[in-house]
Amino acid sequence: MMSSRSINMLRDALRPLSVAALLSFASTCPAQSAVNAQDTAGEANAPSIASCVACHGASGAGTATGGPRLAGKDPDYLAHALSMFKADTRASAVMQGVAHNLSDSEIRELSIFFSRQDPPLAEATPPQQNLVVAGKRLAQMGAGSDIPACFSCHAAGGKGNGARFPGIAGEPAAFVVARLHEFQARAKGKTPAPGSMTAVAATLNDAQIEAAAAYLSVIQP
Repeated sequence: MMSSRSINMLRDALRPLSVAALLSFASTCPAQSAVNAQDTAGEANAPSIASCVACHGASGAGTATGGPRLAGKDPDYLAHALSMFKADTRASAVMQGVAHNLSDSEIRELSIFFSRQDPPLAEATPPQQNLVVAGKRLAQMGAGSDIPACFSCHAAGGKGNGARFPGIAGEPAAFVVARLHEFQARAKGKTPAPGSMTAVAATLNDAQIEAAAAYLSVIQP
């Protein structure tokens, strides 16, 4: 088991790493204290945490270039996502490579660790105010019968609803845009189930995607 001093040394060594390779499992918060590793079962998993932060930063805040926010998300959701990558039922070459090397207990420990983090929002250029206003309307009220409000599934304020509907508040705009485009591409390959995220995304236009992303990126998780 690593000592607090060893964990601090590990984090100091990792801070200069590039985030150019970011993809899908951890995020940034330079201000987070020693990642509270001793408060989680993940303390013994500092090397696994290092694999996450090498792409996504120290505490799961997300990155302006598209790294998703993990901090504060439901641990069951995070564990399920990692398990899907491990089983190759969710596509991501990078994440599948990472998850294949994790045991079930390590997946659980990492999920608990990131669920307990509470860093500030990832730093990014502020979005245009008109996009934020349009995105707020879309998130709270939807747009017609085919586009329900984001918060109707992801709970009030986009804070998440259990293991099925992740928190979306505070997600970096670049990630939201990329993820919705991913759902749209999936819809082109196979008719999505009614009411699924894939089906909803398929009805969105680019302006609506940009607006939703702008709004979600500036609200607190």
